[in-house]
Amino acid sequence: MEYTDNTVLIVDDEQGILNSLKRLLKPLKCQVLVSLSPLEALENLKTQPVDVVISDMRMPEMGGECFLEQVAKDYPETERIVITGYSDAQATIDAINRGQISRFMLKPWQDEEVVKVVKKGFEVAALRQENSRLQAETQEKNAELERLNQSLESKVQERTEQLKVANEHLKGSYRSVVRMFSALSARRLGIKASGENQQLNKLMVAVASKTGVEGKELKQLFYAWQLRHIGKVSFPDTLLKESYVQMNPEQQREYQQHPVMAHAACLLVKPLYEAGQVILQHKEYLDGSGYPKGSKADDIKYRAQILCVVNDYVELINGLYDERHYSSSEALKYLSETAAERYNQNVVTILGKALEELAQEKEIYNDCCIKSHELKAGMMLSRDLISDEGILLLSADQIIDAAAIERIRDMEFNLQELFKIYVTQ
Repeated sequence: MEYTDNTVLIVDDEQGILNSLKRLLKPLKCQVLVSLSPLEALENLKTQPVDVVISDMRMPEMGGECFLEQVAKDYPETERIVITGYSDAQATIDAINRGQISRFMLKPWQDEEVVKVVKKGFEVAALRQENSRLQAETQEKNAELERLNQSLESKVQERTEQLKVANEHLKGSYRSVVRMFSALSARRLGIKASGENQQLNKLMVAVASKTGVEGKELKQLFYAWQLRHIGKVSFPDTLLKESYVQMNPEQQREYQQHPVMAHAACLLVKPLYEAGQVILQHKEYLDGSGYPKGSKADDIKYRAQILCVVNDYVELINGLYDERHYSSSEALKYLSETAAERYNQNVVTILGKALEELAQEKEIYNDCCIKSHELKAGMMLSRDLISDEGILLLSADQIIDAAAIERIRDMEFNLQELFKIYVTQ
């Protein structure tokens, strides 16, 4: 094997030994440097990289142990070998301890041993160089990995922020879709946009919150509340104009499919699946008299029971269930007494408390229906006063005084009607 890339430095104060060793190593094809002076050798090492140094022990300018100690200090990667003609045990120990030599040989030497030792030195030097190269490469890779990690963390953070923004936009889109379909279904049913709609939204949220529904479940319940009418959009006008109790059996059977159709519509939008499940059951009653499946008690989701109570309350006060409009107190009495077996009474109680609180905060009207002879000054109309012919007689929010009471009674006499007057006190 040839060692053309390796260099050996031989230091000895006898020229003959230098020549002999140089000739001995010539077959290795390595570069052989020789020096009679340790001091000169140290100077040469500053400009010439060397893999193996072979040094005599006893030299006039500097002992081999001192020379090799300096080499070990300045060039730790260089293999250091002692070759000596003296059997001085202490000098050899000093050389080993101070010069950190890897091998020592005695003069006269065995040629095979010298060649073998130098080859071994080259191999060790090659391993050290490879190790140094690998360490440097590892450090560079680690540094590069650290840079990549930092870059990745930055990109992940940036992407996370982008996803958060996109997610918020997506959530906003879902909310916009819900509002859009809620508005379309309300318009189809003839429900005009008004402050009352916002008040009812607050009522729904207040009741749900008081029952312990929150977070994602509350959001899905509110979506169900806003989309509960969407299954009615395809109904003919004749079906939408009648209150439920005024429909004939065939019309009622057709009408009872609206939760199924609303549920099917929600299945088209994955984030609304859960809301669709609530809508599907919001007309089911605890006693099994509801629709579309006639489910009972434990088979009905709790959020559907909440939506059922609030929805039926709204239907009662808006005249969508019975042939007349109920007052707040009448609607609550219906839910808690007349048809108590249908509804979760805990939710009904919470609805009553929510109505009282929102009425005190002027967020919603908690009204009652009275006759004209029961009117008292200071009462306020909670709803428009409309004649049987559909004529607006007095607008909501008017404070009743003695003159207004007299005028209402006169209009009853002239129109030969008995008004249902909705007031708050």
